[in-house]
Amino acid sequence: MNKHLYWAVLLGLSSARVVAQEGPTPASLPQPAAVTVDEAAQAPAQTEIEIIKAAESGIGNAHQYVAERAEDYVSKRRQAYRQQGRNNEVFLQYGVADIGLRPTAPDWGDARTIAYLQAQTKAREALMRELYLDLGTEVARESFRTNKEPEFTREELQTESKMDAMLGKLVAFADASLSKQLNELGVDAEEFDAAPLSKRKVMMRKAISRTVESRSRGEIGGAMIIKTFEVTDDNGNTSVAVVLSTSNKMKNLLASLQNSKGQVVPEPGKPGVNLDNFLASNKANLMYEYGVKMMRDEQGYPMLVSFGMAGNDCNPVDYEECNDNRDFAFIEAQQEAYAHISEAYNLYGSMRSSSSKGSQRERVQTLTQAGDGEESLQETTTKLLKETREMSKMSSSVKGLVGLAVAKRWTHKHPTSGREINGVVVAWHPQKEQAMRTFKAGKVPGQPGQNGYQSGSNQGASLDLMDISDF
Repeated sequence: MNKHLYWAVLLGLSSARVVAQEGPTPASLPQPAAVTVDEAAQAPAQTEIEIIKAAESGIGNAHQYVAERAEDYVSKRRQAYRQQGRNNEVFLQYGVADIGLRPTAPDWGDARTIAYLQAQTKAREALMRELYLDLGTEVARESFRTNKEPEFTREELQTESKMDAMLGKLVAFADASLSKQLNELGVDAEEFDAAPLSKRKVMMRKAISRTVESRSRGEIGGAMIIKTFEVTDDNGNTSVAVVLSTSNKMKNLLASLQNSKGQVVPEPGKPGVNLDNFLASNKANLMYEYGVKMMRDEQGYPMLVSFGMAGNDCNPVDYEECNDNRDFAFIEAQQEAYAHISEAYNLYGSMRSSSSKGSQRERVQTLTQAGDGEESLQETTTKLLKETREMSKMSSSVKGLVGLAVAKRWTHKHPTSGREINGVVVAWHPQKEQAMRTFKAGKVPGQPGQNGYQSGSNQGASLDLMDISDF
């Protein structure tokens, strides 16, 4: 290929803050029913105050820190189930992800939400691998050697001469510009023009590689996040981790709630708290809630509470921009909260992974024209070759839900980045569904306290209620 054309194309193309959240527990809230469990598996939730205190301890690697915290939490949780003889009934996994932006970036809030989604997805993938797995491997080895040295054929020499003549006119107009750019790159234009014809040939090769492919699929509805960890290390890197839990008990409960039409019997032995009061008193800690939780109100009614978040990348001094962006952030957060509920009811996923690893040792001989003669040079190289690819897809679909209501919209600044985080809490209550069905039918509701829905009086939410007995 003509060297001027090659270079012209090439040059053109080149022109430690912490939070572990399992539900803050205000002192005024009633305690859930006692459960026999290892106390370490019910570590108290951390709050925004503890984030500030944790900054003084200093953390060198955020990703490693949250991974260790999540691993330790899962281990203790499994031990608690093992003590109850339920270690083969409840399944736990965790996932870790990094926030790809520095805390000073305007869209750090949205990057944070995406990191939580990525961590959740990794935990789901780990669960999917345990449900179903297809495996396949292939090993390839090659040995090659020749003593036939490279040589120029008459056709190659003639072709090179003809190509030079044919392309000479096409690149003549670019000579001045190309020479200038070559000089800028430290390449002498005259030496470049005089570069001799060369030819390479592999004289020896030894190589081996192994490829592993795996495929997984399964229905993973009913999996809920029961714990989150978040930390920013001393270098400004932020990582998050989530712990996922699922069981047939939870899946069956969700299925019954979905088909109940609000006809649900409460469990007075599992009283909860007032949802409105809980959300109002824990506004600063809602940004560490992610996903959907199954909780109970003061009367023991089960309810689903879903937490969605979105960032605000506005210029803090631009009043109108911040207000406009906040409106859109609330829409995004509400859609995310809906997504959590849909994925809790049913979620089907599939994934495919492949990895190749090997080594290659080659000896290459290069033949170069030098004046009237030829020069030959041999070079031996050893390479380690690796290639990894993984992809997953998950989808859910739920129709005809009744009684989903926005329980709270909130705005709070993150203590690490100072960026605004906006959130929406969506709740479902069986009595709310009954009330909405009665309203749709044009009927008069029953007396308050019976079939009617009383917002703020018979709702309750505390992540401490979502203990090991719920799964």
